[in-house]
Amino acid sequence: MVLKDIAIIGAGGLGKEVAVLIRQINQQQLTWNLVGFYDDGLPKGKKLAGQLVLGAIADLNTIDYPLAVVVAMGDPQTKATVLSKISNPHLAFPVLIHPAATLGLNINVGAGSIITAGCHLTVDITLGRHVLINLNSTIGHDVTIGDFSSIMPGVHLSGHVHLGNEVLLGSGASVLQSISIGDQARVGAGAIVLQSVPSATTVVGVPAKPKAP
Repeated sequence: MVLKDIAIIGAGGLGKEVAVLIRQINQQQLTWNLVGFYDDGLPKGKKLAGQLVLGAIADLNTIDYPLAVVVAMGDPQTKATVLSKISNPHLAFPVLIHPAATLGLNINVGAGSIITAGCHLTVDITLGRHVLINLNSTIGHDVTIGDFSSIMPGVHLSGHVHLGNEVLLGSGASVLQSISIGDQARVGAGAIVLQSVPSATTVVGVPAKPKAP
């Protein structure tokens, strides 16, 4: 069996967790050869989670062979910025789904998205590109999540929720049914969202309200 080479952009905590995710995918079905990390903040040759830092993010633009790449960064704006700097036809952005996640019926997942262990997606759900669904989150029916958005651990989205692009939902947040959250909005950890959130707005608390300047 020929394994596919894959590299991780970002060698922080999430990057190390994605390295574990890839290993756990391989335990279920051998698929990937994890070659290492690319990170602007760490020296080439540093070892983390059993893998070497191979270089800076810009080095990916010099790759001249097929390589799968996954962006392991939680902050949506950072993800979008990093990806805007990468332009290389040799790179591919696969979807990574942990074997312990459950996907129901008609789940559409965009390139580069990550679905981690313990997540449950039910039916008629659309995820954009480079979306992160982190540990033990639940995504209800008819939900749409825009490009680069990040769902932190233990988030619960009810049916017909719509998230725009580059949205961040903090750990343990809940969004009730039929609510829309605009582009680049942020929801604090543990918040309960009872009404729609405008773009570029941060809400916190129970019930969630705009954060004071």
